[in-house]
Amino acid sequence: MSPGEPAGSVVIFHTADLHNRLRPEAAQRLKELKESHPGCLLLDAGDAVGAGNLTFRPGGEPILRTMSEIGYHAMAMGNRESHPRRSFLERKLRDAGFPVLAAGLTARKAAVPGSVKPYVILRSAGARVAVIGSTRQITKPGSVWAGIADYVWEDPVETTARLVPDLAARADLVICLSHCGLAVDRELAALPGVSLVLGGHSHRRVVEQGEGATIVHPGFHGRWVSRTEFRGQELVSVELLSLEPKP
Repeated sequence: MSPGEPAGSVVIFHTADLHNRLRPEAAQRLKELKESHPGCLLLDAGDAVGAGNLTFRPGGEPILRTMSEIGYHAMAMGNRESHPRRSFLERKLRDAGFPVLAAGLTARKAAVPGSVKPYVILRSAGARVAVIGSTRQITKPGSVWAGIADYVWEDPVETTARLVPDLAARADLVICLSHCGLAVDRELAALPGVSLVLGGHSHRRVVEQGEGATIVHPGFHGRWVSRTEFRGQELVSVELLSLEPKP
């Protein structure tokens, strides 16, 4: 733990909507923050890549390689990480050296790639932290696109609500890592058993007390990172740290 940080604290850093624009200086700062907080968690709420929903970089995604080198523990699948075809989805995510979370992703014509998980349970400061990938409905069941896509996305609030009771019984904290936007995040925060919502997609810097859990959005393009600390199951602090160059 860092000096002054109480033993047993769970510290979580979180970025969102990097869009392949994370500057080297900001990447180095994230690496330093992670190294200075042993046992912390580093998460991303999606749209890290620069490619669009239906495109991909043939040579791979540089930002995913950078995030792997920094030591991210998991990220939510944003709309930019998605693709309706398995072969292209696998190529898009191949540089991610960490799980890509999408709880609502449902296979229709091809199996879900092995790197994609609905959730993970991570360890931090002796605590078990369940992280659910709450993702947007990019292709809705029953839509025209669903007829030709390999995957559909189920409703994120309904999907998360089904997972939370089991995970709350198995973990000390349950976090929604969401690429749904602020309006849906408010619904996620109201679900019983949710400890925290770490969001993205809205491109805003927000710390908001929801109906149940706190909602945090850290802005976009790697300009800010959120730092959230729990002591046991109690939320101790939330702050947004600038990753911009110092004057």
